[in-house]
Amino acid sequence: MFLSKIVLGLALLLFIPAQSPAADADLKPGDVIGPHNWQRVQGMVGEDLLNRIRGGYTFKIKESRPRRDPKEYVAATKKYAGKVTLGSRGDLVNYVAGLPFPNISPSDPQAGSKLAWNWQKSWDGDDHKEGGGTASGKAVGYTIEKDGAERRTEIAVHVLRPSGRVTLAPIPAFPGFEHVEMMSLRATEYPRDTSGSTTLSIRYHDPERENDFLVYVPSIRRVHRAPPTQRCVTLVPSEFIFDDIPTFASPVTDYNYKFLGERQMLGNFSQPAGAYHRKPGDYLAIDTAWEVVNSYVLEITPKDSRGCYPRKVIYLDTSTSKPFWDQSFGTDGRLWKERWVFWAPVKLVDGQEVLTSTTSVIVNVQNGRSSIMISARAFNQGYQPSLFTLQTLQTVMRGGSLR
Repeated sequence: MFLSKIVLGLALLLFIPAQSPAADADLKPGDVIGPHNWQRVQGMVGEDLLNRIRGGYTFKIKESRPRRDPKEYVAATKKYAGKVTLGSRGDLVNYVAGLPFPNISPSDPQAGSKLAWNWQKSWDGDDHKEGGGTASGKAVGYTIEKDGAERRTEIAVHVLRPSGRVTLAPIPAFPGFEHVEMMSLRATEYPRDTSGSTTLSIRYHDPERENDFLVYVPSIRRVHRAPPTQRCVTLVPSEFIFDDIPTFASPVTDYNYKFLGERQMLGNFSQPAGAYHRKPGDYLAIDTAWEVVNSYVLEITPKDSRGCYPRKVIYLDTSTSKPFWDQSFGTDGRLWKERWVFWAPVKLVDGQEVLTSTTSVIVNVQNGRSSIMISARAFNQGYQPSLFTLQTLQTVMRGGSLR
């Protein structure tokens, strides 16, 4: 890809100590990290996880597996990337499919915005079902209170990319939907007090056009159009908000981006789907190894007061542009939430190996609550735009199902 290793800017000092002992640590597969040597990973994990390591959490370092995008996506990148530019509002111009900016100079003043678009346009199938790769066909979440009490949730999420398609016909876009970037349906299936709650989100390419966000609320048996600020509402009972799924759901053009440099972090890109074992009342996996991942560090700040988080720092895998760590800060500048995402290799029907997110853990460091979402995606289901309509929400309202 790009970007040779550089010294982190002063802005990064605000988040992670640049001279931490881990900056030049020689971590090798098989090394054991725990309270006896936590300094070795200081600056490679978030504040909360580092405190857990200091308090006793122990794990091994494992070897990192090669990661690559599907051949169709790579071919689209080679075919179209050379013509892609940024518009006056940071929007994509002349984008068709693939990775928009495969070559970015660290000195490019637009590097941050280009990284953001690479992340948003990273391969995620022409469509996918969140939870479709699990035995139950659902994504299962757990919210853990500070005292260890837990609450379970089950959701199903369907996502379609009407444009930028590389595998399923029509390629590269559904006729008449070239202006639509993404469509998604999210349905809560458990617990009973929120079961049936369904949202429809449609995101457009035009930065001047407001995204559609429709919500069906079973308690009032009504579909209503929600304002953009609705994406900042907590997904009860979890610590996730709508904008956290997946990682960051707002329009790219609503935010400012600053590239802060490259950094080695600990992540997990070979976590088997469904293999997240933990003790009741705790979010930490008890048998998971971590690997060293090279990342691009991206600072995100909203252009106006509608942003859900005043500041966010996201770490993107340099190989795939996938996010695997992020930190959110409050108006007072203090760390509010930190999150990590585990990924796993899965096979497409043609045998190609791709990545799916498997576990997302978010910790509110200010109130002590945490939430876990365990899932695996089923890619290229053949969804049609007709599924992502008001009529679908009305079908749910009449007692129908998305399944």
